[in-house]
Amino acid sequence: MIGIRADANKIIASGHVMRCITIAKELIALGESVTFFVADNEGKSLIDSFGRELDRFEVVVLKSSYDHMEEELPVLEKELTARGVRALLVDSYFVTKRYFEELSRICLVAYMDDLGKEPYPVDILINYSGYYETIGYESLYENMSGHNGLPTKLLLGLKYAPLRRQFYEDELSGGKVVQDINTGDFANATPDTDSNALRILLTAGGADIHGMLLSTLEAARDKGFLASKDAPDYAPAKKTVIWEVVVGNLVSDAASIDALSEHFSNINIHHSVSNMALLMRSCDLAVAAAGTMLTECAAVRLPAIFYQVADNQKFNVEFWQKTGGMIFAGDVTGDTGTIDGISHIKAEVVSAICDNVMALVSDTNKLDSMRTALSGLTNGTGAILIAKELVKLGKSTVF
Repeated sequence: MIGIRADANKIIASGHVMRCITIAKELIALGESVTFFVADNEGKSLIDSFGRELDRFEVVVLKSSYDHMEEELPVLEKELTARGVRALLVDSYFVTKRYFEELSRICLVAYMDDLGKEPYPVDILINYSGYYETIGYESLYENMSGHNGLPTKLLLGLKYAPLRRQFYEDELSGGKVVQDINTGDFANATPDTDSNALRILLTAGGADIHGMLLSTLEAARDKGFLASKDAPDYAPAKKTVIWEVVVGNLVSDAASIDALSEHFSNINIHHSVSNMALLMRSCDLAVAAAGTMLTECAAVRLPAIFYQVADNQKFNVEFWQKTGGMIFAGDVTGDTGTIDGISHIKAEVVSAICDNVMALVSDTNKLDSMRTALSGLTNGTGAILIAKELVKLGKSTVF
């Protein structure tokens, strides 16, 4: 039995859980049983929706606070022992050194780390970013060990990016494809024959806590990128721009986004997308937050305009800017007052997004060079590599 400890809600969004579900599927493919441990029912609902088709898969609610993880230790330790969990993968920003010290007395532990704040007593440390060298994990974990008493094993770099199989297994039959609006099925969609259209993927993660989807669309409307249904001859930005908008399950203003889209002919709204990779391959450009989505863009060579939504994304921002395949539009965090109901800083970011879209509409050669720059950064098979390491970890106390 392999355990996974992760959470998802409207505050921390769904990124941690989604990458762990991907790893869980690979663990099950290797013959393992997997139990997720979550703080509350909000996280359980999301995991259930994505894992309902899996065998040997269970979700346990700890009835704890996702941001005070030490308080759950008595309940979690009891569950780990009762279920015979041999190895536990933890994915949360709210861990502490004591948390891992206690868990390491029960089982082997792997930690999915993005920040490198301090070393933890774990058996495996995973950071699949392109910026891991900046953190200096080798020196940080030089004297650390976990349950098995051996030095912490480091799994570092984009080769460990745990992307879903669709990002490296799906093959397109040729030409661009779009989602069939009646069935929601990409596989049977009609090829996009409008070679003049620039198709833009607009996404902000499962929760969009900063309201970037609606704000970006409103800015696009104000700058002439949306084609009003009341003015059918209107051609935005001198070239057809089609917005493929992905609205996550936890987005609080989804109804407002849907309402706005009803007035414009070049917005397609997507809920509960089952094959994100295929949708991404159908697009020419992405607008997204600086999270796992950028790694997915790299895997399918999709150029991106991106923005920062958390302080801990600083290194991520610096890395993706340097690749040449992505453009940074700004940081939406912080409070600088409001104008017309939107914060100054967010207004600046969405304006920068639209300005960069305008520039790329006029310079398709730039898009081609950005696409080339993303080649070879990752093949997305990291979930398989991580799953194999967890299985090996769980089968023996010695590597």
